[in-house]
Amino acid sequence: MMTLEHPLDDESRAFLSDVEEFGRTEVAPNADQWDHDEQLPREIFTKAGKIGMMGMVAPKEYGGRGLSYVTAAFAVKGLGKQYASLAMDIAAHNALAVGQINMFGTEEQKRKYLPRLTSGEWIGGWGLTEPNAGSDTGGIETKADAHGDHWHVSGMKHFITSGRVADLLVVIATTGRTEVGKNEISAFIMMKDQVTPVRKIHTYGMRASETSELRFTNSKAEILGERGRGREQALTVLDRGRIGIAEAAFDRANSYANERKQFGHPIGNVQAIQWMLVDSAMEMEASEVMTMHAAHLQDQGANTTKESAMAKLFASESAVKICDRSMQIHGGYSYSRDLPIERYLRDAKLCTIGERTSEGAAPSHRASCSQGSEATQARSPRATQSERVGGQAS
Repeated sequence: MMTLEHPLDDESRAFLSDVEEFGRTEVAPNADQWDHDEQLPREIFTKAGKIGMMGMVAPKEYGGRGLSYVTAAFAVKGLGKQYASLAMDIAAHNALAVGQINMFGTEEQKRKYLPRLTSGEWIGGWGLTEPNAGSDTGGIETKADAHGDHWHVSGMKHFITSGRVADLLVVIATTGRTEVGKNEISAFIMMKDQVTPVRKIHTYGMRASETSELRFTNSKAEILGERGRGREQALTVLDRGRIGIAEAAFDRANSYANERKQFGHPIGNVQAIQWMLVDSAMEMEASEVMTMHAAHLQDQGANTTKESAMAKLFASESAVKICDRSMQIHGGYSYSRDLPIERYLRDAKLCTIGERTSEGAAPSHRASCSQGSEATQARSPRATQSERVGGQAS
């Protein structure tokens, strides 16, 4: 990959080395079995916590590693090469549950909850999407009512990453109506004993992730941040999300093209195969540059609404194309489960659906680019993308 404008320090390089070792020894040997079982063992999150992956950018005073967003993006990418379901769950835990509490929680909430989340003792979930509301936050039907020093939340959440296994959930709910008659949206912290798991949603890809449907019935919760600011909070943490699956697929395709012989020659000598590999390499390189550029701007404290959306849209579309080409290059072998190629394609497909579909992101992105900087903040692609993160639904 090309050299970017944000070199990593020694601490970041050491961390990424730990992540690489973790992926190679703890994840890769088990990925096929986890995908078959459609379940991740709890202890893998604890082990991830021991090397700092459960609190990558969270401040050190709350048990986090205090790393840059660029470093965190490289870590998720590296883990995604080994198993995307785990990478997605860890990314969602960091960006959403940990991220929202760190950004908007009181000092008491941060000290109470973050150390147990960043250590891997707890898994964090994030609940926005409902059966009738996803990117349309105005359609949220889950309601919260004040009861003294706490709140009662009632409703349903759908497509929630880690929903059935989360020890703590950040839940988005309505707390009344605004002056103009729209839903007032607020965020809440809720413990697992207040959540009723309905079912695991079995999915096409990302099978080991606990994509869940949840119910709340007068569930006790505490408000997170200012009342009525839940939508803004959600959009802020969703900007902090994303490439690993595509790289894994490309590496295998490139190697296979040089090893597999037909009619006495490696299939990599065939010009059509060469074109496929070159296109994949180009798209993968561009995806990484766009993703890391957005992460770098996050580290500078900049608003990255447009950049995050552009990176998400381009990288997700590219990942599907790269995995599809890898499958084509491998031929019949890729269609069997003897190789992970078919899994790469299944997992990558979610990226074009989660956090707003590609079709939903593109029109608003064009509008933001053509209307200038003011419109970019008001009508940016990410300003309407509040469905899912880091991969799976939320």
